[in-house]
Amino acid sequence: MYLLIMLRGMGLTLLLAFQFLCINFSLAQVKNEISPEQLIVRNAASVYFKSLAEQSGIYRGVEYTGFPYRLNNGHQYFETQFPVQGSVYYDGILYKDIPMWYDLVKNQVIVQYIDGFSEIKLHNELIDYFSIHDHHFVHLGRDKTGNNTLSEGFYDLVYLGRTQVLVKRSKGTLKEVSAGFAITILKQKNEFYLIKEGVYLPVKNQSSVLNALGNKQKEIQEFLKKSNVKFRKDPENAIVRMVRYYDILTESK
Repeated sequence: MYLLIMLRGMGLTLLLAFQFLCINFSLAQVKNEISPEQLIVRNAASVYFKSLAEQSGIYRGVEYTGFPYRLNNGHQYFETQFPVQGSVYYDGILYKDIPMWYDLVKNQVIVQYIDGFSEIKLHNELIDYFSIHDHHFVHLGRDKTGNNTLSEGFYDLVYLGRTQVLVKRSKGTLKEVSAGFAITILKQKNEFYLIKEGVYLPVKNQSSVLNALGNKQKEIQEFLKKSNVKFRKDPENAIVRMVRYYDILTESK
């Protein structure tokens, strides 16, 4: 359900209250100087309306309703089920310090409204990128040409160099009818991609990363051994370190 009617109603109520305060302040000025209490209220109202106007665009979305059944285990969000401060480039504007979540099941970015409890789902097509939990997600897959075909969605840019590393993060669900229509959130799934010379290359294991990089394989393997990097134990860290070392080995002198 769209929240625009509610937001407009709240905005109108606040606007009328603000105008009422302004009228009272004007009358007070005619009779006496403005009291310190009145000045505080007027300044607070001014700051509030200024901040609301600056951030109002981020609240253009629809109400986030979550799931129709109770969650039996886990949660659908990236990292934590609680909102954290993040930023999002939405419809051509960068909004900072926004309480938000990233729903990995529905692939949706959720922001908390200024009332502190309402949740709004942003329109994916209007999001270019967003940052949350010190991770930077970019919207890819909308322009598909040649070998750069990716499924549309948000990709975590975990390494940015001459070669880049992207991670597509997601979660699945399992409906349990016998438990009274409960839903279990499955473990997070991570799919890895390299961007080398403008081409997107999916990778799954150590050998596929080495093949995607093409050369310097012997040097990279020796680096992993000396650094005691175990791919199976921490694939994401291993891929980032392999690609970073490859970039160092192949950088122009």
